[in-house]
Amino acid sequence: RALWQIVLLMLAGTLFWVLAQQGGSSISLFIDHFVNRRLLNWDVPTALFQSVNAVAVMAAGVVLAWLMRPEGSVRSVLRVWLKFAFGLLLMGGGFMLLALNARHGAADGQASMGMMVAGLAMMGFAELFIDPVAMAQITRLNMPGVTGVLTGIYMLATGAVANWLAGVVAQQTTESQISDTAIAAYQHFFSQMGEWTLGCVVVMVVIAFAAACSVGKRHAAAGEVTGGGA
Repeated sequence: RALWQIVLLMLAGTLFWVLAQQGGSSISLFIDHFVNRRLLNWDVPTALFQSVNAVAVMAAGVVLAWLMRPEGSVRSVLRVWLKFAFGLLLMGGGFMLLALNARHGAADGQASMGMMVAGLAMMGFAELFIDPVAMAQITRLNMPGVTGVLTGIYMLATGAVANWLAGVVAQQTTESQISDTAIAAYQHFFSQMGEWTLGCVVVMVVIAFAAACSVGKRHAAAGEVTGGGA
């Protein structure tokens, strides 16, 4: 049962990094071509937007500390899945914000730099609720000879595999020239990524409560057996 949980977390982690890796490909191209990067008579370099991720991670400490409080076993299981769901929710919300920004860009001629930063910050914040949670769950298995293997498989899935898939996904936004058609393609792409991710959030929440109910029933059954033996 614990191994199946790790497998599902690996799949969710791979999905997350497929989306997160868009920051260096499709999202960077969108920023370079369509975002108004003018700030105080200075054109903000496209590469500088990559630092939004680091700032968001540093600013997330208070919320993360609250979510990482130790709880009972049932609430612990629930929190693992809800943390993943929250991370995907932030990622999906970030993409929906980018889609809205692309829509405004199509109407106004250029997209907003502020909305771009807000969307990227949400994605950076989301990162804290994926890999640390998955690694913690793998470590909790405490099975000799398995922890290292599972860690390696997780890194392979969320690294090499996710990077390759991210490149395949990013090709959906490829256009031969900058045009209204191109920005419409970005809007559709961002919306699609956001909708798929939010759909996965629903699945994760269902899994969370199903897992919590399963643990609760096992504890109740164990309590009845203990009480009967007494």
